[in-house]
Amino acid sequence: MIENSIWGTIRSLLVTYNYEDEDGLKEFRKGLDKALNESAVQRVIIIISIPKGVDKNSLSPHFLIYYNGPSDYGLFGGLKDHQLSTELKKSFDASICFGVMNKNLKSTIKNTEIGKKILVNSELMEDTTYDLELTSSSDSPSEVIQFVVETLQKIDAHEPQI
Repeated sequence: MIENSIWGTIRSLLVTYNYEDEDGLKEFRKGLDKALNESAVQRVIIIISIPKGVDKNSLSPHFLIYYNGPSDYGLFGGLKDHQLSTELKKSFDASICFGVMNKNLKSTIKNTEIGKKILVNSELMEDTTYDLELTSSSDSPSEVIQFVVETLQKIDAHEPQI
């Protein structure tokens, strides 16, 4: 790992991912676990956005994952999950958002202190709320994670980002 790269300087990481199916989630978790085991990241929170109709109690539990769906927000968009709300009050060196983040979650996270905001494989182009946008040609979650890590290892953390 390159110490002065963006990836090498991340100690705390917030990850968001959009749930599509159980197989994709398993592949995402496996790829992310591998990347994190080979990183300097010491604290990570993973928020999996689930669509309406998916029962989060039927999904594989994991101590780092918060499953987040439409029912987790009140009438005015406030987050009901107090544990996740507490976690989001902490600062993070970076966030990596895989795909488009739902509006309630994006609104909730906007108050979280995040050093570098990275958007991956989103149709949102030139979204000024992110510091860096990456696009992978792969649909495989583990390959996309590998692409993100390899790209962040090539970028000097102390260079100004354009």
